[in-house]
Amino acid sequence: MKAQVQEKQVIEYLKEMREALLQEIKSIDKTIEGITGNKSNSLASLIPSSAGYTLESKANKKVLKPVENFDPHSKLDYKISYALTNVGQGFKEDILDVLQQAQPELDPYKLEKVVAVRLSYLLKNGFIEGRKIGRRFEYTLIGA
Repeated sequence: MKAQVQEKQVIEYLKEMREALLQEIKSIDKTIEGITGNKSNSLASLIPSSAGYTLESKANKKVLKPVENFDPHSKLDYKISYALTNVGQGFKEDILDVLQQAQPELDPYKLEKVVAVRLSYLLKNGFIEGRKIGRRFEYTLIGA
């Protein structure tokens, strides 16, 4: 029984390490692309496709565009884009401050939870950029 628990812990640890390494490879790819200007030197091409995972190119993904005017009836993504347009780059709390000022009638607790989930999705899928500082992310619009 104890051996099964340890085995599961080892497997979980290895999966977490794999994800961390994939994120590191993506970061290195971005740096290489920024320096060389081409995507053919990508480290992602060195990973065999039979490894069970692939790194996606962000070239064909949509990104959030800057939003100058706040619309209370727009989707949360556009509200986040509005906040990031005003802040430039900021943490979740900075985005929440802008949204709370724009719509003070919203429940701050619910807004925090919804924005946290949405920021995670937008970052994971390449719609916005994020830089990890300690245990927090600093978010920016791509190309801003």
